[in-house]
Amino acid sequence: MTILIDIGNSTVVVALAENEKNILHTWRFKTMKDETSTYFRGEILAGINKYHITISDIKNAVISSVVPEVNDDVAQALLDITSIHPHFFSIEDAQRIINIDIESPSQLGNDRLADAIGAAKVYGTPAIIFDMGTATTVGIVDDKCRFVGGMIIPGVKTSLRALSVKASQLPCITIEKPLHFIGRNTLECMQSGIVYGTASMIDGIIDRIASQYGSNIQLVATGGMAKKIIPACNHKIIVDDFLQFKGLLHCFRRFQEVMEQSHS
Repeated sequence: MTILIDIGNSTVVVALAENEKNILHTWRFKTMKDETSTYFRGEILAGINKYHITISDIKNAVISSVVPEVNDDVAQALLDITSIHPHFFSIEDAQRIINIDIESPSQLGNDRLADAIGAAKVYGTPAIIFDMGTATTVGIVDDKCRFVGGMIIPGVKTSLRALSVKASQLPCITIEKPLHFIGRNTLECMQSGIVYGTASMIDGIIDRIASQYGSNIQLVATGGMAKKIIPACNHKIIVDDFLQFKGLLHCFRRFQEVMEQSHS
């Protein structure tokens, strides 16, 4: 069993997996930059205990992070729990599987790389990948398995929070599909704007990219807001909650193969 940890700006997501096709359990908690390894150890153990996992069954640990400030504390927490030194997913891992054809590869977030690899290996290429979290990111992998770039857009909740803060007469709302597409009151107008406005943006992005890469392009979405927004899109888009973890597992398996070959 492998424990996989995705450290994002807002949340840390933990997964336990047997392989790429069998993600057993996931749980999440807040990314607290000012906390120590004790906090992370407690949150990781809470999930392990909740799902009655035998710690000795965990043989590998992999971390993907876009928050370097907490890397050491999370690694120490894993070491304390499992006695395993975790492997940190890196651009070198990704480059064993996918070509990164952009101007500044070192600036590309690990989450976007893992998403791209998961999409390419599971669903094929060319592919457009949407990750709908704190930011909505778009990644494009061409038919030669090259990551060629994408977009970074304010996330759904980020945009809604900014709207409520800056417009004093607009309330904070839950993100749900409205009763009417054309809103009949302020709540419906805001819900329609967030859900259908974001969905229309995604459809428009797909149309523009598909005009360059072809209509047979694979469309994959992941992230916390995907299930809220993607059903409102006109395009048929696969929602895969575990896309990033699948990408991490593919990279880690390849890393293990390289290490075994170097020692043989």
